[in-house]
Amino acid sequence: MVKAIPNKELFIVEELQKKISYSFKNPVLLTQALTHPSYNEQDHSKGDNQRMEFLGDSILSAILTEALFNWFPLEDEGSLSRKRAVFIRGSYLAKVAKELRIHDFLLMSKSELGNKGNERSSTLEDALEAIIAAIFMDGGIDNAKKCVLSWFGDIPGQLEAEQRSYNPKGQLQELVQEQSILDKIQYRVTKEVGPPHNKVFGIDLLIGKKTWGSGMGKTKKEAEEEAAQKALLKLNSHLKTNSQSV
Repeated sequence: MVKAIPNKELFIVEELQKKISYSFKNPVLLTQALTHPSYNEQDHSKGDNQRMEFLGDSILSAILTEALFNWFPLEDEGSLSRKRAVFIRGSYLAKVAKELRIHDFLLMSKSELGNKGNERSSTLEDALEAIIAAIFMDGGIDNAKKCVLSWFGDIPGQLEAEQRSYNPKGQLQELVQEQSILDKIQYRVTKEVGPPHNKVFGIDLLIGKKTWGSGMGKTKKEAEEEAAQKALLKLNSHLKTNSQSV
């Protein structure tokens, strides 16, 4: 039996379903995906979208991994990983969310809305991933895949432009500065194998004395970018976990 939802939330569901081109059998899943942690801060038993964001993140990664694997049959795993990283980064997901007008439908506290929290990139990224999880839970992986690939559009056609704007090393440096982390970012070569015309480099990224990411590539730049992307994901996850435990 599908749980009844309030009129306000029912209106949101009906309108957003048109934007995302998917109709829910259980619309409660969509309202949950749109619920920011601030909305039920006085009653945490009602929940928010953070668990669904966790699930949606993995589903999105799996969908893009399969799509890129099929679109680029001659590319190695390192190249495919770098291509995928372009489309799972927060700024790209926030852009897709804005195109779908998700910021108009988020359930948030009045104070968060007053501070334009609905337009914050991290909030939009979380909501998009939570919606992907909601579709998966409601209609299975095929429906989730159909929606994601429709929302993202011509991924192979976007690659060149998106890769030009992709700068994981710069984004990591900005995040470290924003968080007032005093330890220096270091890139350390751990591997250099192969003949001069076809070398493969291994790079470890350290912040202070701790390794946060490792990368492989045909150039040091490629390996550093892969290490920086992994470090970004790991550091963002670490910061999010710490903020939720406060």
